[in-house]
Amino acid sequence: MPTYDIPRNRAGFTLVELLVVIAIIGVLIALLLPAVQQAREAARRMECSNKLKQLGIAMHNHHDTYLHFPALRDNNGGTRSTNPRGNEGRNSGLMHILPFIEQGAIYDTLSQPGTFSGTAVLAFGPIRERAWYPPYVAKIEAFVCPSNPSSPANIWSNSFGARSYAVSMGDSINSNHNLENPRGIFGRVDHNERSQIDMSSITDGTSNTIMMAERSFGVSGDDKNIRGYFANGVSGLNSSPIDCMTTASQGRYLSSQSVQTGRAVGVQWFDGYPAFTGVTTVLPPNSPSCAVDNWGDSWGLFSASSYHPGGVMVLMADASVQFIPETIDTGDLTAGESTSGPSPYGVWGALGSKSGGEVASLP
Repeated sequence: MPTYDIPRNRAGFTLVELLVVIAIIGVLIALLLPAVQQAREAARRMECSNKLKQLGIAMHNHHDTYLHFPALRDNNGGTRSTNPRGNEGRNSGLMHILPFIEQGAIYDTLSQPGTFSGTAVLAFGPIRERAWYPPYVAKIEAFVCPSNPSSPANIWSNSFGARSYAVSMGDSINSNHNLENPRGIFGRVDHNERSQIDMSSITDGTSNTIMMAERSFGVSGDDKNIRGYFANGVSGLNSSPIDCMTTASQGRYLSSQSVQTGRAVGVQWFDGYPAFTGVTTVLPPNSPSCAVDNWGDSWGLFSASSYHPGGVMVLMADASVQFIPETIDTGDLTAGESTSGPSPYGVWGALGSKSGGEVASLP
């Protein structure tokens, strides 16, 4: 009589074994995610660095063509009340490097008078916030670091003209919105005049002088974040810059501090006031920014900032790009500003001044 083996049930995972496997997978994911995020940020940082490099080459090409650097801001001689309308001296010098970053079409529109939405406009545009002026609403990718938020904060209910990079005024503070020759490379010029700042003005050396730095934009609704907004109505900034530091803690403005929420600073690359397209090398990177007035139409301290961990990218005057840590030496922030000679604000201030006579090197 034949015999048959009785099949046995194959053993499966026990509940304990299943939980152990799930725990191991969870640990692996927890280890992997930061690595993936770091890799993505490294790629974004590299792209950000490349964009700054291209802006540096554009600045050099502008200098080679016109024998001077563009100004922080300039003037087309008109106001919002003239016909045709003008820009009231708010032009950003970034307008003039557009042909050198493959934005010739936008520059062609900017550099010619015209009529837009029934309004006659002088060459180089109307007053800054006009959303009906085509060059102002154009998104220029060369001005935007990919580490910044994908949707910048609004200004007067519009979000246009995003920019992540600002031009350096060095360690000039008082009236830095109105100086023809600040301690940095970019000043202002009047109607039909040109900047007097050229390569020969940078006596501290192009490899030791900052030309541009990151100044990131914020997100609408997060107006206590020091990125993208500035504290307003802060006095005494030129005699004691450290007072600006007391407006914020751990990257956020204090609840008691007045902040200009109507004018986010990461938009309107075409607005030449330093509150919007300038940067000062006084307070360390990722510090608060402070304006002496309410709207940012005057002077103040406007700090470099970024979404890169630990510091910011800067463009040197020789068109090289460097990373500056938040821990960079800033000297004596209780000291009043200097209008000549060495900067009182340590290595950071020295890197911003083009002719301070300091012996400073990158950290």
